[in-house]
Amino acid sequence: MASDSLSQRKAQLDKEEREHLEDVVTEMRERVENNVEFQLTQKGLDDEPGDGDSLDEDTQQLVEAIELEAVDGETWSEAFDQYITGVGYTIVNRLAALRCMEVRDFIDEEVTVFKDNGLTPAAETLVHEEFLLEDEAILEAYHNACDDLAEEIEILFDRSSAYSLIDPDDDTFEELCEKLDSVPDEVWRADDVLGWVYEYYNVKLLDDLRRKGDREGLEPEDVPPANQFYTPHWVVRMLTDNSLGKLYLEHTGELQDVVDTQESFSPDERKNRP
Repeated sequence: MASDSLSQRKAQLDKEEREHLEDVVTEMRERVENNVEFQLTQKGLDDEPGDGDSLDEDTQQLVEAIELEAVDGETWSEAFDQYITGVGYTIVNRLAALRCMEVRDFIDEEVTVFKDNGLTPAAETLVHEEFLLEDEAILEAYHNACDDLAEEIEILFDRSSAYSLIDPDDDTFEELCEKLDSVPDEVWRADDVLGWVYEYYNVKLLDDLRRKGDREGLEPEDVPPANQFYTPHWVVRMLTDNSLGKLYLEHTGELQDVVDTQESFSPDERKNRP
């Protein structure tokens, strides 16, 4: 079954698929960040707490996480907003990565696909075998999948990170997964889909930085995020083929044969070859 999934992969997304994916990622970002902000506000963290000693342990951990965003002298409000973005970015990228693995059959029981009974397949197993309540089982199944993957992909799935202190609530989690459903499986199988998710989540930040650059110029710390673009694989291939690849083919005496072969390819064939 896994081989069938791999055979359906495509090298890159076309314009229509990218535009739809951008809309979905934008909607997911708005939904998850609104929910994270609501949860933080419910804990009274929209303003800087005056007395940290009176806070419970969970809230104190959130305060420390927000303070980490202010290492360069940002205000509490700025750090609060940055923390919300970081949490939302982590959740959306985790869910997108999990969906990519699910459609490739790398995960036995889906944690982002809801059945008619309101449960994911992985959550349904927890309800039947570990007797968890349905609402608990959905997020527990998600946590289990993250923990299973954290050893190999720690940077994304490590739940001990500061951005993992808040989960989306039950309704938000289900809505985010439903938005994933609006993207066809063949798109989630594409080699470059997670690169586009990364870029589209940062569209608002990039737009803000462009306006700031036009208005007053960028600060040194603005330069890295202002240059965070996903580079499609065919661009990387072109750069590689015309540098290291050309040197290699010249060394082996195959350059002209390869050039002649390439001339028979259409532009789309050149861009979409694996």
